[in-house]
Amino acid sequence: MSALSDDNPRELVVAGDGSIPADQLRKLGLLPGSHLRVIEAQVAPDSGRLAGSLPDFADLAWEDFARGSELARRDAEASCG
Repeated sequence: MSALSDDNPRELVVAGDGSIPADQLRKLGLLPGSHLRVIEAQVAPDSGRLAGSLPDFADLAWEDFARGSELARRDAEASCG
């Protein structure tokens, strides 16, 4: 939300009926009847976040991790040409 400029953007929560509560306007130093410009928020699509605990993984030595990483790097290089 911005009052005629983008110098200091702020957010307002619009009520279910589409109104903006007057106390939010007062906190921003705006009076009812102020002209506001509405900018559509860019909402990122659900990123597939997972919730819950992680499964138990086998304890790997650093050498195992390094070997797996090297194999993955080689596979990626081979597939990307």
